[in-house]
Amino acid sequence: MKILKQITYIAVTIFTLTSCGDFLDRQPLDQITVSNFYNNADEAELAAISMYAVPQGINWHGKAWMILEIPSDNSTVGGNDPDFSPIDNFTISDDNVPNTEFWTERFRLVTLANQVINFTPPIDMDAEQKAAIIAEARTMRAYAYFDLVRIYGGVPIIQEVPTIDSELNVMRSEVNEVYDFITADLEAGMADLPAKRSGGDVGRASGDMAAALLAKVYLTQDNYQECMSICRDLIASGRYQLTETFDENWLRETSDNNEESIFQIQYVGCGPGNTGNALQGFFAPWGQAITGGADGWGSQVPTAPNVDNPGTTIRDAYSNDDLRQYHTIMTPGTEYPMINDGYSYPATGASRTSCNIKKYVIGGGSDVCFLSTPQNFHVIRYADVLLMLAEASAKNGGGLSVTPDVVDAFNEVHTRAGLEPVGSITTESVLHERRLEFAFENQRWFDLLRHDNLRNRMLLHGKQMQEFHRLFPIPVSELSVNPNLVQNPGY
Repeated sequence: MKILKQITYIAVTIFTLTSCGDFLDRQPLDQITVSNFYNNADEAELAAISMYAVPQGINWHGKAWMILEIPSDNSTVGGNDPDFSPIDNFTISDDNVPNTEFWTERFRLVTLANQVINFTPPIDMDAEQKAAIIAEARTMRAYAYFDLVRIYGGVPIIQEVPTIDSELNVMRSEVNEVYDFITADLEAGMADLPAKRSGGDVGRASGDMAAALLAKVYLTQDNYQECMSICRDLIASGRYQLTETFDENWLRETSDNNEESIFQIQYVGCGPGNTGNALQGFFAPWGQAITGGADGWGSQVPTAPNVDNPGTTIRDAYSNDDLRQYHTIMTPGTEYPMINDGYSYPATGASRTSCNIKKYVIGGGSDVCFLSTPQNFHVIRYADVLLMLAEASAKNGGGLSVTPDVVDAFNEVHTRAGLEPVGSITTESVLHERRLEFAFENQRWFDLLRHDNLRNRMLLHGKQMQEFHRLFPIPVSELSVNPNLVQNPGY
């Protein structure tokens, strides 16, 4: 696992990949090309590992919140930033920097995955290992495309590694074609990858990761029966369970690769390249010296009634009995003994909303640098599987579910938060539960997109959203180099 964390960044910096064998005994980087790489199983494995450097980087999970949380009703900007303030108030243009990075980073992963998929088949190696490596690349490619299709709609489907003779001006595919492509890739992952990774492979894509992603693909497409089937299979497998308490997912001693984790991005604090989690630097409150050597920026802050419509904000959403608020939002006067041997959030607050994000804020330490902590990023938690089952069942039942195993799944998450169990669930109650459970985990915008009346919800929240804002603009940098791309309506 430490090898996966520490070396993935190397290969991406040269676009083609380095030799494996003894990691310290390799060719000079400027002499490595496709023609002298992909010669054996070790090199195929290293090529697969190299893919993880992209989502590990600051421009992916370090900044994905700018696209996936800021436009939602959970978040607002900490100040007047020219990059993501327009995302917050729905005045985004096609030259927006975070939007461009979101597109570019996901296609970088597609490119690396396509290299593995195209160059591994000719290698003389164990057939089962070869199939697993290709399936791993297809799963990671699907992971990238699932983000792309939900943010931009139809996007170019690229399966080959570009050459000088390639047609580079690929047209946008229809949304349903992109989803069919994602589904095929994830089915390959379910078939050919180990269900769960262990040992030194923890952190790599697995069959269960592919299954959980496919369940969400089906949920997004309103295919509720298939979503429920996959979720029930994952639950019945017994390979995962909720941590006993919610805080175990956010304490640095217990959060990484715990029993609730289905897929995490692996990090090493203060390591080389982009091997550290950058979120503490963005989330920690300004002026509090929480990170040790430097302060946080408080770039994204929770919505709260002192600056937004009361009753619509994330701070309003938590009841006093909900144990999740403490580890999600810093509120005035709250004590955090696990941060820097004791930290008290100011009684007057430290942001314009008088609260800050707590998730991913762990304090300083010898392995913590500014924009770099060792805490992994949660991509898929078992709680997500339980609540996907609940959402699919409620929607399949016309907005209500009393199915025993579904209600039990919902109550697992609900009661862990210190709340009383319920006897039935509705589509709206599941959406609310997901808001409380996954706040600031890059889930909220996608959750809102799956539900009706998004525009009305945002207008109630005080955001002047139009229906075309359900999709983001294709970056102008892409339009300028590919004349076959067509901009989304409204931009």
